[in-house]
Amino acid sequence: MGNKRYQAGRDPIATIVGATCAAAVALLGCTAEITGLSSAGGTAPAAGGPTTVSGGGAAGTPPVTIGGEVVPFAPSAGSFKRLTTSELKNTLTALLGPVTVGDTEPDTWVGGFAKVGGSTVSISRGGVRAYESTIDAATAEVFADAARRDALVGCTPQGITDSTCFHSFVEHFGRLAWRQALSTDQVDRFTTLAGSLSQTLGSAVEGLRETANAILLSPNFLYRLERGVPQQDSSFWRYTGYELASRLSFLLTNSAPDELLLSAAEQGRLDTPDGIRSEAERILATPAGRESAGNFATELFHTSIILGRPKDPSFTSYTPSAQQAMIREVPSMFEDLVFDQGAPLTDVFTTRTTYVNADLAKLYGLDATGMTSDSWVKVTLPANGMRLGYLGTGAFLAQFANQKEGSPTLRGKFIRMALFCQTIPDPPKDVSPVFADPPAGVVLTKRQKLEQHRTKGGTCTGCHSLMDPLGLPLENFDAIGAFRETDQGMPIDASGEIDGTKFNGPVELGQLLSQNDKVAACLVRNIYRYATGVLEENGQEPVIAQLVSDFQANGRDFKKLALALVASDGFRLVAPAQ
Repeated sequence: MGNKRYQAGRDPIATIVGATCAAAVALLGCTAEITGLSSAGGTAPAAGGPTTVSGGGAAGTPPVTIGGEVVPFAPSAGSFKRLTTSELKNTLTALLGPVTVGDTEPDTWVGGFAKVGGSTVSISRGGVRAYESTIDAATAEVFADAARRDALVGCTPQGITDSTCFHSFVEHFGRLAWRQALSTDQVDRFTTLAGSLSQTLGSAVEGLRETANAILLSPNFLYRLERGVPQQDSSFWRYTGYELASRLSFLLTNSAPDELLLSAAEQGRLDTPDGIRSEAERILATPAGRESAGNFATELFHTSIILGRPKDPSFTSYTPSAQQAMIREVPSMFEDLVFDQGAPLTDVFTTRTTYVNADLAKLYGLDATGMTSDSWVKVTLPANGMRLGYLGTGAFLAQFANQKEGSPTLRGKFIRMALFCQTIPDPPKDVSPVFADPPAGVVLTKRQKLEQHRTKGGTCTGCHSLMDPLGLPLENFDAIGAFRETDQGMPIDASGEIDGTKFNGPVELGQLLSQNDKVAACLVRNIYRYATGVLEENGQEPVIAQLVSDFQANGRDFKKLALALVASDGFRLVAPAQ
């Protein structure tokens, strides 16, 4: 590292100039720094190695009353949730202002969501180093600017022994960073650390920066602990006000709770369903809350994968600028649908309203006059065109394609898995995904090749019969989502079928998906997973069923669904930790 902050001959990850295990390096397994575990009698990670934490459900299905009926219910308990990459970036920005956030431990995707994956993984030692480097660079950026530093610290230290200023900073910054008030002991320890670092480094400013680093390297920052506390006359625990503040904020803003939400937690206003719903309504009315629909879409559709989808060099318009625009288009479409149009969420498959820059406008055959790669313009797609809704975006079409052509199988598989919540297994390892070349002089379209593949019988037929009829209607779009009329010089047959219902082309496909009750129910299930950060268990099915019923009754309104979800027992209660 080559920095005077570190003592010679010692691991820089394990030592930040005198920082004790209980302060700066709890991330590596020191238990005392994980707030709430010892007092609640839980099991903390063993010292001496990387912190390994995971979610998991409690055994048994004790009863809970939902809508006046006693039903089994067993949400996961005692869960640590590691911040996802986007949550970390958003939270650091909320705390420090605009900062450059470097690479950190990659997200783990479970059940289609990074938020679920965060409940099942630990941070490796290499990941700790990456977090340390990222956090150090971010605080260095802020503390190098006197105005930003003063605004963050909130006081001007009068020398290297100004414990009053140190105490004030630790108390305020720690509360925001850890998303809860620090205990007296924690404030005292970090205040002492700030004084020790200031004297060692000969600078109160550097001492405060290193203290900020220590706070941000704590598992109380990098993880969300969702454990709950016992309730009287109930076999279930309820999440604390602080835990609910984090659950609510990371669901609706993909970032840490703001001051108003933390205050609501401290004042007990999140102890009731009505109180939670009231705060959710407030957040949804803010610019940050507007991003709730877009954040959900970004995870559900894995849009960031596009950056790792190379294409054949012949696709010259598939530039980094176009890829970034594809990633941005999907959440923008969702946000417009939910917050500007107030339309049913399932209209995302039929909407003609979207956002483009010059790259996407040209790809979609729109007039790009006056646009640039940096512009972002709301447009209406042609009413007589085949492109509409999410399935018409470059993000979807380029993601589920190979380097040279679109893939009806990949597109159909995604529709089945993400939109119908059906499981499609991977192909057997002994099956080649490459089609055999046709006889000399014979030219086959993709539909004809797939038809030959399906009619061979064997283990592939069943799955391809589910996938291909949903992907073939999108064959008018190539490997990057550009429109085409022919395949191998022959007109494209865009007919398809959904569970016995035949249709023709992407417009009718979008309409059928928008009207399908199974798709609506799957959207609710996915939002539930995204909101809770766990894969549902059998005991949670009644909660999801009620949310599906409410979603249908309320015109498939996303905001009303969000309000019903956060007030539900599935969001507020947890089975006791084992």
